[in-house]
Amino acid sequence: MAARNRLITLDTETTGLNAKGGDRIIEIGCVALDGRVMKSTKENHLQIFINPEREVPEDAVAIHGITTEFLADKPKFAEIADEFLDFVRDSTLVIHNAAFDTGFLNMELERIGKGQIEDYCDVIDTVKLAKKLLPGRAVSLDALCRYYEIDNSNRTLHGALLDAELLAEVYISLTRGQDTLTLVNEDIDNLPPMPKEEDCVIIRANAEELAEHNRILDIAEKKSKSTPAWRREAAEAAPADSAS
Repeated sequence: MAARNRLITLDTETTGLNAKGGDRIIEIGCVALDGRVMKSTKENHLQIFINPEREVPEDAVAIHGITTEFLADKPKFAEIADEFLDFVRDSTLVIHNAAFDTGFLNMELERIGKGQIEDYCDVIDTVKLAKKLLPGRAVSLDALCRYYEIDNSNRTLHGALLDAELLAEVYISLTRGQDTLTLVNEDIDNLPPMPKEEDCVIIRANAEELAEHNRILDIAEKKSKSTPAWRREAAEAAPADSAS
């Protein structure tokens, strides 16, 4: 099946970790990407809180801050299912650790006779994608935010919409330089392996290119009133280079 072109990052919060053992979804957050841009418009965002028809354990509240009392007057999943499916239908969902969220979504959909999420959408797992593109690196959402210098300082608690927004920025960074943002999980599995370091050809900048690079760094340093990362890293590496 060809991948659907509309990309939507998605995250859920739940009462626990076991979809088959009685845990339920309590929040869904979605962000639709417009090309390579995440727009702060109502039409591009979906946030739904859901009454799970059960207590939210204290250990779960400690993670996301969503209490049983807060959810008491919220709609049940069956009451919001059509709104959710209308938003994501015929899209490609971008999910971090997709098996967890799709497991819960499928449990909820099957309970009300609406099949599985894969009946409506393609799915990209950004954990699998990050492991393929960044071998050896930590691939948690927080770790990827640090790697790509994405501000996640507001993430004191987990929240589905906030995490979907952060994931949108991470996914754009992961796929930077591609002709298309769309990769289904089968594509990720078939990506070629990263080349060995000894097989890489190093092309060094010439004097003219270095001069232009330094000119741009001078402008950046003047405007930001701080030392650019390239110069900080060069300064840190200089003693080691001179000692060798």
